Amino acid sequence: MSKKTEIMKAMDECVVNACEQMKSLNSEERFHLLCEMGEWMYNPLSEEIDDVLMVPNFGEKEKA
Repeated sequence: MSKKTEIMKAMDECVVNACEQMKSLNSEERFHLLCEMGEWMYNPLSEEIDDVLMVPNFGEKEKA
């Protein structure tokens, strides 16, 4: 499985989990979570994966 496919699968799982979480949120929190989910679903995955990742890629050495 390619790296991009793995990332897309992980993002899909995040959306499913977020939908489940909506059951326990108030209306304002649901709205903001839905807005964030919309960004994941409607914006294409960038070729520059660093724009998507929220943590560094520990497998690569940092360039000085």
